[in-house]
Amino acid sequence: PQKISFKTGGFIAAFGSVLLTPWNLFNNPEVIHYTVDVLAAMIGPLYGIIIVDYFFIKKEKIDVLSLYTESPQGLYWYKDGINMNSVYALAIASMAAILSTFFITELANYALFIGGFVSAFVYKFLMQKRLSWAGQSTFAKQS
Repeated sequence: PQKISFKTGGFIAAFGSVLLTPWNLFNNPEVIHYTVDVLAAMIGPLYGIIIVDYFFIKKEKIDVLSLYTESPQGLYWYKDGINMNSVYALAIASMAAILSTFFITELANYALFIGGFVSAFVYKFLMQKRLSWAGQSTFAKQS
């Protein structure tokens, strides 16, 4: 931001896109399938983490007021504002889904589900470990 303005950044992006010529990449139907499969491999883990967090970790209970507090004592506060367990689960599941897309071609069409299930299991495992260290889940105590 100090050296590149918004306008300069736009020019760099436009020039880079012309150099990459993405329209030539999509002349090949196989490239389109790989693109969609990799996109699914990145989106699937997000769904897995969200579903496990809402239904299993937080037991379908949300404290709306705590969503809007920046206090470290808030219910949804994480170190530096990031739940690292979700980042770890996302990275592990995305890599598993992407690797299955490229190396096990029969599973390429299922990248969304592979990523979703792997992230769900990894995230649940990591969060249960965290909650067991904290004693009792604060989410389970809420009514």
